[in-house]
Amino acid sequence: MDPLKLHEIDEDLTSDEVAQLKFLCMDLIPKKRMETVSDAKDLFIRLEEQSMLDDALLVPELLMTIRRFDLLAILNTSKEKVERDLWQRDPSSKGVSAYRKMLFRLSEDLTEENLHAVKFLLELPKAKRGASSSFLDIMIYMEKQQKLGEENLDELKDILFKCNKHLANKIEEFKNKHQVLNQGGRHPLQEVTNHEFPRGSIPNYEETEMERRRGSSVSEGLVTDSDTLPKEEEDLCYSMNQRPLGYCLIINNYNFKEKSSLRNRTGTDRDKEELTRVFRKMHFLVELRDDLLASDIRDVIKEFTQKDHSAMDAFVCCILSHGDRGTVLGIDGKEVAIRDLTLPFAGCRSLVSKPKLFFIQACQGKDPQKGMWMEDGHVDTTEEETYEEDARAVALQSIPIEADFLIGMATVEYYQSFRHIKDGSIYIQELCRQMDNFCPRKEDILSILTKVNREVSSKVLNGYNKQMPEPRYTLTKKLVLPMD
Repeated sequence: MDPLKLHEIDEDLTSDEVAQLKFLCMDLIPKKRMETVSDAKDLFIRLEEQSMLDDALLVPELLMTIRRFDLLAILNTSKEKVERDLWQRDPSSKGVSAYRKMLFRLSEDLTEENLHAVKFLLELPKAKRGASSSFLDIMIYMEKQQKLGEENLDELKDILFKCNKHLANKIEEFKNKHQVLNQGGRHPLQEVTNHEFPRGSIPNYEETEMERRRGSSVSEGLVTDSDTLPKEEEDLCYSMNQRPLGYCLIINNYNFKEKSSLRNRTGTDRDKEELTRVFRKMHFLVELRDDLLASDIRDVIKEFTQKDHSAMDAFVCCILSHGDRGTVLGIDGKEVAIRDLTLPFAGCRSLVSKPKLFFIQACQGKDPQKGMWMEDGHVDTTEEETYEEDARAVALQSIPIEADFLIGMATVEYYQSFRHIKDGSIYIQELCRQMDNFCPRKEDILSILTKVNREVSSKVLNGYNKQMPEPRYTLTKKLVLPMD
């Protein structure tokens, strides 16, 4: 394989993605040699040492598994072509094991709360309990302790059953398929089809990994998922087929000095530009409103609740402003309760049963800030005690969200969110980056927001400050926003 192309792939992979590739290659490279791998270039060198790169499909298979479909273009191929090639692959080729792919998929679906529970239930050593230890790290540790393996999945399944039964069921499904294939059987047809291909075309290569490795045959004339899956499963995702997909309202408050004692929100235009770019790529009609008074914010919300959304599938509202507990501020410094932004859309008939998304970049509390990072909250020059008392005087009202709402808050209650005076806010910039990366890979919005939480909460600002975003939702189906 062309070293220049491998170098280009390496340059575009994050450290987390390199860790994922290392995990997937654990069965292909001796453990001692794997310990010296620090980036993708090292990994490719180790694979070449084991003659694994003789298989031209290995690197595409790895990129497919971590869903970096965009990097396949560097190899002059595409997702569809790789899927077809993998299906027709010589069964003697080793590649990435179905067992390791199954564990990797578990790690993708595991929430932070689940991860904390797993660490507790496993009674890990202190060194493995820290926030830096990922689920992949834990599984590697379990393998070293001989508590986990392709034929030894019960302990992991039992632990996951206590915190996430859905993930435990995935392990059980894998065990059942593994047992059937070892006994010379094969999967039912509905388990090996792929809705992305037309009738009579090839099945999903990941679903039949073990089958192909053992040279099993699958009958011709395969049917698609829509022919075999129950109607309920087809209804698990919101429809995202309309074009335009919906309205995206962006309220961007920058100039506070003329109407209030608050300082201007320098850097917010960068957030506005990124949100505009990303949601236009998702086929939304983006409408911008700059520098609104509190009364103007209420008026524009009323305007959009009265629009006809019947020919659209979703609605998005992004608010970039100063804020306080349970509120955002107009440029006059007056408060608008977040409930007054969301609740009117619960009564919008043309948005019934459609996802309504709100992304709010604003503080939910107060604390003085220094340096380049500035809080999206009140600026007060009085004594600290008076300032804190004023903050507590704000009535915190619960945010009522009926069915099919999602509210992405830049921070949890009582705390600040941060904005760079040139580069924009940490939350909005990370949100746009993750949607850019994972919407084209068909990741659902809650999985993407979990990644946003992880990345934002891992940063240390001004040497000591932290920020933790908080999504709140009553979505009733999986939401996969299109980006193509």
